[in-house]
Amino acid sequence: MLKILHTSDLHIGKRLYQAELYEEQNLFFQWLVDCIRQNQVNVLLVSGDVFDVANPSSESRRIYFELLRELMILKCKVVIAGGNHDSPAVLEAPRELLKHLDIYVTGSLPDDYSSMLVPVKNKAGETEVVVACVPFLRDADLRRYNQDENYEERTEAIRKGIVKVFQLTAEECKTHFPGVPALAMGHLFVQGGFVSESEREIQVGNLAGLEVKNLPDYFSYYALGHLHKPQEPGEKFIYSGSPVQLSFSESGNANRVMLITTDQQSLSFESIPVPLNRKLVRIEGTVEEIRQILRTYSSEGRRLPDLIELIALEEKHDPAKLMDLETVIEDFKHENATILKYRIRFANAALGSASLYDESQRISEMKAEDVFVKRLDREELPEPTRDMLLDAFREILDEVEQTREEE
Repeated sequence: MLKILHTSDLHIGKRLYQAELYEEQNLFFQWLVDCIRQNQVNVLLVSGDVFDVANPSSESRRIYFELLRELMILKCKVVIAGGNHDSPAVLEAPRELLKHLDIYVTGSLPDDYSSMLVPVKNKAGETEVVVACVPFLRDADLRRYNQDENYEERTEAIRKGIVKVFQLTAEECKTHFPGVPALAMGHLFVQGGFVSESEREIQVGNLAGLEVKNLPDYFSYYALGHLHKPQEPGEKFIYSGSPVQLSFSESGNANRVMLITTDQQSLSFESIPVPLNRKLVRIEGTVEEIRQILRTYSSEGRRLPDLIELIALEEKHDPAKLMDLETVIEDFKHENATILKYRIRFANAALGSASLYDESQRISEMKAEDVFVKRLDREELPEPTRDMLLDAFREILDEVEQTREEE
């Protein structure tokens, strides 16, 4: 019998506006090590987005390697697939050294698909399960198209490319480990999944999301990453979800890890809840309603102060309301809660003026795609044209990011 733990989307080094999330990430890693020890876990799977950015800080790297050191002490095998936030070069730089420590990393799609296979042996020395460590598949890995192809044709090419990779990987499993149950790791969007604010658009804005019926049935479990909300779009297609809340849209997530148990060719899995050490809270209403909610706010004794986002909603355009909201914020004194972000929206505000009253819209706090989308919103464009422009922008952005990774 083997026990395998599935998690994903660690996003080490994540910043939520001006707040760093190192504290809750460290608390999660402490809990994770204890969970692995108590449950006698044999293998840890990390399905992408180890880091939040392609070039992580020295502190982020230190936290990562400290976690690997703790897992090595526990003699827990680790299998890591790169995500769309990760730099393949950064993840794979220590790969050969990590192999000697029973830690296996696949940052990008290799030429030899069999190199993605990680066999896991039981106490008798028999291979009881094989893990197919498939990383995030970049467009360049999946398709080659000419300028005559239209938007729909390119999207379909991406879908087919992803499916083909998993099909070929399944064939490698059958060839090298016949009769052995196989698990697949992946960092991708499966149709039916819920996307939160902190997940970057991937593969043509998620329009290349796959239907589970098109992926090979050969794998007994798909350990998926990319979507931060824990969810199961198919019977054996499992998003563990991110272990900590990474955006205010994730405040309702019940964070978890998945425990997989193999026993004589059978496989079962269950979720283990992750303790909530810090809560992200989104409060919406009129300025007066927000004032009343904050007067009675309780943090419920969590280990780290709550982070709060305020969204004031007013009918009539009135700049004085912004001053009222700022007064409410100044009056809020709570040792276990901090207002991190606020904005006010007027129902009758003209499109172009709304940003004047939106504290959150500073360019330095926005992703490049968010800025481009706001620019598109100012134009009266047909939906197909808008989609094509957004598609082109994402391709350019992806090329820029890949160039940075190679430098």
